[in-house]
Amino acid sequence: MDKRYNPNEIEPAIYHLWEKSGYFNPDRLPKIENRKPYTIVLPPPNASGKMHTGNVLMIAIEDLLIRWKRMQGYAALWVPGTDHAGFETQITFERELKKEGKSRFDFDRKTLYNKIWEFVHKNKKDIEEQIKSMGASVDWSRYTFTLDEKVINTVHDTFKKMHDDGLIYRDDYMVNYCPKCGTTFADLEVKYVERTDPLYYMKYGPFTLATVRPETKFGDTAVAVHPADKRYKQYIGKEIEVEGLLGKMKLTVIADSYVDPKFGTGVVKVTPAHDKNDYEAGKRHSLEIKRVIDLNGRLNERAGKYAGLTVFSARKQVAEDLEKKGLIEKIDRNYVHTVATCYKGGHDIEPMIVPNWFVKVDDKKKSFKKPAYDAVKKGSVKIYPKWREKTYLRWMEEMHDWPISRQIIWGIRIPVWYDVEKNPDLRVTFITKSQRSASAVSPNKNGIAPLVARQKENVIITGHISDLLK
Repeated sequence: MDKRYNPNEIEPAIYHLWEKSGYFNPDRLPKIENRKPYTIVLPPPNASGKMHTGNVLMIAIEDLLIRWKRMQGYAALWVPGTDHAGFETQITFERELKKEGKSRFDFDRKTLYNKIWEFVHKNKKDIEEQIKSMGASVDWSRYTFTLDEKVINTVHDTFKKMHDDGLIYRDDYMVNYCPKCGTTFADLEVKYVERTDPLYYMKYGPFTLATVRPETKFGDTAVAVHPADKRYKQYIGKEIEVEGLLGKMKLTVIADSYVDPKFGTGVVKVTPAHDKNDYEAGKRHSLEIKRVIDLNGRLNERAGKYAGLTVFSARKQVAEDLEKKGLIEKIDRNYVHTVATCYKGGHDIEPMIVPNWFVKVDDKKKSFKKPAYDAVKKGSVKIYPKWREKTYLRWMEEMHDWPISRQIIWGIRIPVWYDVEKNPDLRVTFITKSQRSASAVSPNKNGIAPLVARQKENVIITGHISDLLK
């Protein structure tokens, strides 16, 4: 026997003995009457790379708990798995491509997907070995990867059922969109940072108003003041003429309580297509929505000679041209404000009205929000540390319908097919259970007829996949 301790040989051998004994699978333990179940589902590490220290700490704590409960006689089960981590993994893989001087645009959809699959498969194997090297007492017979066929089938079936029940719907809605990443983000995935930007005081007809976004003026459909602001009461409901860079435009002055009379001059321009507050005001006042920024983060044809410029380039150019034309009264170059950014790359989030799939969180027939709120409020679910309860409850109170689709390649695609031969009268149908990946059916005047279908490119966010599997 070797007198030296060699962990690379001894520890894998011990773990192999543990696995062989069936000790980690409660179904193989001696039957004891009234054995209580105790289960932990391992939050699956992302297969975008090897595990980090946070994963390691989590596994150490959970292993301690599961072994403790086993010793107390519980039917203790610890379910392992790995997460395909849609957006996270695609972004990580794109960084690897960048090192090789390539980008995702060099490949068609199928090729890119297969390349990411190879990348993930290697990472997945590494993670499994890392979990074993920690001696984690998980039941490998129940191991799940979030792109396993059984998972995809469950997600598709549940998606369809929720849609049939009116809990999932597709709509044009103001979302957090990152032009750089090319996808939408839920509110929780937006990182807010403090930044200093120029605040431009622009002349708008009889008013002067302040904005950090002069480039969106081509999408303005109104000017707003607070209903209690006496300075502008005589203008409410009237139409004003505004001098612009592409000619004059006529805007209506609306009164809305979302306007802060203390910000700037107390007058704001309203751009419903590119600002969340303006979007809500636009709905309340039935304003036209004029989109001036495309999904690539560039100004569109509404911007005339500025079309094709990125948001930041257009901002600078529009401000310079307004100044030359005498339409800027002053500029506060030390204006500090909060900016929404993409949590992954730090890019500015662009509020955009984009077709998306949503989950209703507070439907009258079935609310997901209320029971989750009440469980913590009444103490049946406990949050540690205690002070985090307030954060959770506030988040639940402010929660609105949840966007669940991502405009990326990697992940479980939305199980919806579009009839491409009947545009613009587009019919939406779900893939059939017997032909999950090949075809779709759609009713017509004669009953059921085949159609030329194209599956929706969007994928379902991994967070929602986890929810569907619970």
